[in-house]
Amino acid sequence: MSEQDDFRSAERPENSAENNADHNLDPIAQALEGLRKAGGKPGAALPRVASKKRMSDTRGRGSRVFKRPTGLDGRADRSYRNPKSLHDLIKPTIGRFGWAEDFAVGSVMNNWEEIVGPTVADKTRPVAFDKRKRELSIECDSTPWASNLRFMKPQILQAIERLAGEDIVRDLEIRGPDLGPKRKGRYKVQGRGPRDDYG
Repeated sequence: MSEQDDFRSAERPENSAENNADHNLDPIAQALEGLRKAGGKPGAALPRVASKKRMSDTRGRGSRVFKRPTGLDGRADRSYRNPKSLHDLIKPTIGRFGWAEDFAVGSVMNNWEEIVGPTVADKTRPVAFDKRKRELSIECDSTPWASNLRFMKPQILQAIERLAGEDIVRDLEIRGPDLGPKRKGRYKVQGRGPRDDYG
């Protein structure tokens, strides 16, 4: 006997019954053996490693199987790769939680320059919104700008309605400049009044 024969005999297991028992417990080995048997037979059924019941038990109650949507031709639908705008993604959430009115008022305040134009927007700004009255408060830099804005009130309300929708803002409260707190105390001297535009 040569050395190679000794080596081959050492590789073979002595107890083949023990090897078959281990082989029957291993699902991967079972599948491989089934594939070997079915290799020469076209149309042969491939072996199932686990029973249908065992496979359904492993999924659990809360798990879902993800299936990628397909088109009419059976190919994978690639529309999920197309980026969507942030507005399109957030719009369903805004409607679900009832934030549509707040969102519309926020868009009016953020797009003030588009509503009134750049010149008027430099001298005026929306500062508050009263939900109960549906009234938007606007603060102006000077008294003449407040008077000018009062004349423009119908056009501004129409522009707000086009942007935010109907019945979001019903009225505008137009204020002059905020001059800060008035001085109070014993030694206060009465001044000439507010001088917001100096002339």
